[in-house]
Amino acid sequence: MNAGDTIAAISTPLGEGGIGIVRMSGLRAVEIAESVFRPTRRIRLSQVPSHTIHHGFILDGEIKLDEVLVTVMRAPRTYTREDVVEINCHGGIAAVRAVLDLLLRNGARLAERGEFTKRAFLNGRISLDQAQAVLDAVRAQTRLGLEAAVAKIGGRFRDEVESLRDRIAALLADIEVGIDYPDVDAETDPLLPAVRALRDEVEELERRAARGRVVREGLVAAIVGRPNVGKSTLLNAILAEERAIVTPIPGTTRDTVEEVVEVEGIPVRMIDTAGLRPPTDAVEEEGVRRATRAIDRADLVLLLLDR
Repeated sequence: MNAGDTIAAISTPLGEGGIGIVRMSGLRAVEIAESVFRPTRRIRLSQVPSHTIHHGFILDGEIKLDEVLVTVMRAPRTYTREDVVEINCHGGIAAVRAVLDLLLRNGARLAERGEFTKRAFLNGRISLDQAQAVLDAVRAQTRLGLEAAVAKIGGRFRDEVESLRDRIAALLADIEVGIDYPDVDAETDPLLPAVRALRDEVEELERRAARGRVVREGLVAAIVGRPNVGKSTLLNAILAEERAIVTPIPGTTRDTVEEVVEVEGIPVRMIDTAGLRPPTDAVEEEGVRRATRAIDRADLVLLLLDR
């Protein structure tokens, strides 16, 4: 990565939609945008105020590629703390790819994966844990996961860690005073309770981090048992749809069937497995092997019994 490059990328998912966004960041972002943009009003992007939106067309030579809205945001009040330009064009694969290709031909470089957030971190816009939280927000599968990520982006975790660090440093200073100047009448009685309080807070932070991992990454639950005990029926009932094939014939499920459900804000990957019994053929043997692997990686095993 060259920090001096102006980078560009499609910022919205590829596919049919109302709006597609192509983003640029870097020293030449406004210059490159201005070279391909024909505004409907008499303006120049290089002269417009920051954080303003302008209507016009993207031109490839004299060919109009699309009608767009261009947003100009100047450093340092941007996500990357660099000049940023966002081009809102029509959604769809053809439009955004055509605009991106034109920007690349006019001096921008295709951004690496996560490079906008990387620049935000390198330029001091966000901390490392906030950079991770951005990814968590993008990947959040539940409302609870999204709220946790947004709170982290807001700096709550960083503030708590910095507070602990400052208090530990102050406590260490008090201890060192007592060691270096034994004649000084230092208040030593509160030291032990203060150390214990800090330890308790650190342990609570560790517990919350573990819970946060579950919210972020979810849990894996394997549904296991002998053939025809109702594993697939249970999966279908949880999903409220006919996801797995159910028949009276033992051994119907030969492969694992996986789906994600939300349980109290936690994404849970449910895995329906082949019935566990001595296999009767090579296909069933592979199914049992995959069921065993599912059990090994599961956080929770639901064992079904037929009485």
